[in-house]
Amino acid sequence: MKIHLLFSFVVLSVFQGFSQSTKVEINQVPIGFSYFHNDSINAVEYRFEQMIIDYYLDTPRNTFTLKLRELNKTRTKLLNSGEILFYDVSGEKIKWSKPINYATTEFKQFPDYLLESSLTHSYSLTLDSGEIKWEATSDIYHIHKPTNTGIGYPFIKGAQKPSNVLKGIDIRTGEELWKRIIHRDYGWNDVITLNDSTVGILASGIQAVNIHDGSGWAYYTTTGTEKIDGKTTTAMNAVGLGLGLLTGFYVYGVSYNIVTGVVSNVIYEDDKLFISSYEKISCIDAKTGKVIWSNPLSSKFVSSGHLYLDNGILFQLNLGKAQNNGRLIKMGVPYIVVYDQNTGKQGFYTPFTFDGFVIDHQMNEVSIDIISNQEFVRIDKITGKIIKELNLTLEKGEEYVSRLDFPIYFKENDKFYNPQEENPDDHFIITAKNQLIMINDELEYEGKFSLSDFYTVVGRYKDLLILQKDGIISVIDENQIEIATVKNLGAAMVSDKFLLIIQDEAVKKLNLDLLKQL
Repeated sequence: MKIHLLFSFVVLSVFQGFSQSTKVEINQVPIGFSYFHNDSINAVEYRFEQMIIDYYLDTPRNTFTLKLRELNKTRTKLLNSGEILFYDVSGEKIKWSKPINYATTEFKQFPDYLLESSLTHSYSLTLDSGEIKWEATSDIYHIHKPTNTGIGYPFIKGAQKPSNVLKGIDIRTGEELWKRIIHRDYGWNDVITLNDSTVGILASGIQAVNIHDGSGWAYYTTTGTEKIDGKTTTAMNAVGLGLGLLTGFYVYGVSYNIVTGVVSNVIYEDDKLFISSYEKISCIDAKTGKVIWSNPLSSKFVSSGHLYLDNGILFQLNLGKAQNNGRLIKMGVPYIVVYDQNTGKQGFYTPFTFDGFVIDHQMNEVSIDIISNQEFVRIDKITGKIIKELNLTLEKGEEYVSRLDFPIYFKENDKFYNPQEENPDDHFIITAKNQLIMINDELEYEGKFSLSDFYTVVGRYKDLLILQKDGIISVIDENQIEIATVKNLGAAMVSDKFLLIIQDEAVKKLNLDLLKQL
């Protein structure tokens, strides 16, 4: 379920104004217990006839969009039918509503417009009436917000070959502004801003595009490979939606039997662009697209990569992985190599011997940390020599998945603590079996814990911290003491002074100020 954090309590307090065709039951329901008041806690519940799957509040307009979806009779499956509503909070009335077929239609809301995408068309709907303002036959991949210009390709019809004609579209009028050929054999990887009027599209290299007329230079390089198993490639059929913009997945129309994502991030600094690809690593003049220097890479070793720039040295980290049809696969060899930023002259080259690929990496003051599926490696930034390796003996089927990138808490003696704050120099790594490995800054094993034993953060309000574990929300005061508990089997968030819980067809709203009022 997608949750927009802009959702606000004011949206929920006016559902009484809905028409009879959109019924909602409003009740006070018990939700938890306050230790501060030694009493039960009630919340306002708004219950709809259909499943809530998405919502968005437009604060400046004081309006809100709600997406509902029907369930089958046994309540075990989401159906494709549903409804989208646009509600005027100030006027306490539905401005408009329309049915949705989720098999063929999706919506994306922006501050000034609502974009609808179908199998063959993109539509802009007016926020006040829901009427179609304009329609286009292009699948919009990216919107340049400062100029309200969308860019995208024509929708794929049947099994036809995807077009490489990129179009610029005025999002306010639907008018086609310009056309330009930009190949996407291995999909889009990213869009970066080069200046106020120019973006860089990472597709088949870097394509500089003036957002006003489509002009600009092109640096071509290969970002994938055609074969992974010796079979011939087969073009993808146009199954599902053309949702480049709406899903962020930009390899629509790419053949099944290819590897994509064999490219690094792009570093943009001092009017220079740095990028590594399937065939080379290059430094490019960002104003002209001219190659300043370029070094070839071996197709036997290369994979997805990551670049760092530090004190005039360009670090190329080869990750040993790529993507095939949306899934990660092993590819190439993990290694790190450095180049002089200005000349491209190669410095040290350090291959890694671990089996697997890089899942995380971090540039430190004097070293670089590399985490693979089963190993932690630290190398010296100057010499490239391995300083230390930690290879733990994990259980069968166990492997590192990612570095812990969200705060967690544990309860001890009725107080709550954050182990990351208690051990700021330590590393916390999540494994495939939902375990948490703790490693100190000397790369020494500290312990293993079950991630499910920790509390995760729902949000904060004033001096209150709202945590969650095992279907229970704990409200913690400034002394790390639990002052209330709330039942939660859905999704929870803190918005303004309210705790909101969204589960199935219902939204529950609790005023957090009430938890400490005398």
